[in-house]
Amino acid sequence: MTEQTNANMGFLLFDENPLTVAKNILPPWKILVVDDDDQVQAVTRMVLRHVQFRERSFKLISACSGREAQKILQQEPDLALALVDVVMETKTAGLDLVRHIREDLKNRSIRLIMRTGQPGHAPEQSVVIDYEIDAYMAKTDISAQKLVTTIIASLRAFEYISEIKALNAELEARVAMRTAELEKLAMLDALTGAGNRRHLDQRFDAEIAICRRDERCLSIVMFDLDHFKRVNDTWGHPAGDIVLQKVVLVAKDLLRPSDFLARIGGEEFVMLLPGACLDSAKQIAERIRLSIAAQNIQIGSESLQVTASFGIANVTLEMSLENAIVRADAALYRAKNGGRNQIVVDEVE
Repeated sequence: MTEQTNANMGFLLFDENPLTVAKNILPPWKILVVDDDDQVQAVTRMVLRHVQFRERSFKLISACSGREAQKILQQEPDLALALVDVVMETKTAGLDLVRHIREDLKNRSIRLIMRTGQPGHAPEQSVVIDYEIDAYMAKTDISAQKLVTTIIASLRAFEYISEIKALNAELEARVAMRTAELEKLAMLDALTGAGNRRHLDQRFDAEIAICRRDERCLSIVMFDLDHFKRVNDTWGHPAGDIVLQKVVLVAKDLLRPSDFLARIGGEEFVMLLPGACLDSAKQIAERIRLSIAAQNIQIGSESLQVTASFGIANVTLEMSLENAIVRADAALYRAKNGGRNQIVVDEVE
């Protein structure tokens, strides 16, 4: 192909003056030149050696076959453009490379310009219809200016596609972030920030699975605020909300990182204490009980104090959450009947 190529492309050398002098401030555009003719490679380099687009020069990477180009594509995933000869090691090597890029690599960003010295072998209309390319050029018709303008137009398309991909990626990241936020909110009690019943269900299943695997204890604690209705009746519901929020802050501050707190009713809360048998669970609950009773909760210019009653039960591996709550609630009921502001442990095995 060399003699034919010399005849067809020799006139590309007519312009020795650079179109634009690149400042080399920004990283160059990476362009893959796939052609088995050294003359074509050399002429292409000469034509593009001083050209720039968006103040970025061109970095040309050479491949002499479709197979070599495939290896380079793996090593250089940020290629902006490829100039691909049709006929190389096989009569369809260039077309096979295009199909590999679009279908196997799923690369829709890189712009592809086909060049051929044998246009009759692969008619332009068929190639443009059947293959996702930007241009199809017979080497006999290529001038330096036409090559440059075709490359610039393709790089502009690459730039737009890259911007759209970046915007889509940013949008997807924002959607994912917002989805995660909404999922988190869906698992929390809106007033106090404690877990809600849905979150409790999921957390209980996870903790039971871990207990089965590690053969460790799991305790459940129920507590509610004593005479909470009086708070709402005397001070109003906004004051009651402040009390609930304060109680959750106090409890969270005293719980271990592995523990879990959920609000399941007006003033009713459940705690899961993984790895804590009944004695340890009682110690944790006692610290929280004492801290709640010691709080002076500010309501406007005045302050009030509240107490809480606790019921604790051991969670066995075959126990459901409902059964565990029933056991802890029964202990809580005995604490209420026993005078409130105390802890009762369910001793039933």
